[in-house]
Amino acid sequence: MALPDTQKVSAFSNLDTGISSQTVSNGSSYTSSTVIDNTSNRNSLMVIEAVWSYSSAPTGSRTVEIYLLRSVDGTNYEALADTYPITSFSPPADTSAHRLVVVQDAPMLPCKYKLGVKNVDTGQTITITLNTKAYDMVMED
Repeated sequence: MALPDTQKVSAFSNLDTGISSQTVSNGSSYTSSTVIDNTSNRNSLMVIEAVWSYSSAPTGSRTVEIYLLRSVDGTNYEALADTYPITSFSPPADTSAHRLVVVQDAPMLPCKYKLGVKNVDTGQTITITLNTKAYDMVMED
């Protein structure tokens, strides 16, 4: 008698986001020019981690938004101003470096992506890096 199949996470693939120690001033946004091409690998899920710091403490209870901009046709990407953030977070009011998994199990289509960051209203310039990994759920015996 065969044992039931189980669903497990595949190996992670590192994705280059093009957002590495990027400075984004208060009220501004940044869209990466680096393309995450999922048309060949066809991973089904991704996780996004934000690593950030400030040179002086931001205002507490304010917002930083993360955007995942798709290109279904491979050329034209959604505009940051015309879409909704995939997630947002409120950084603590200090100058320490912080790490936070901001998105877990985000579905990926077999298309191209770019990431964007918007410093909505923290009152300070943020220095941010986005680390992204793609993966699949696989069935094992």
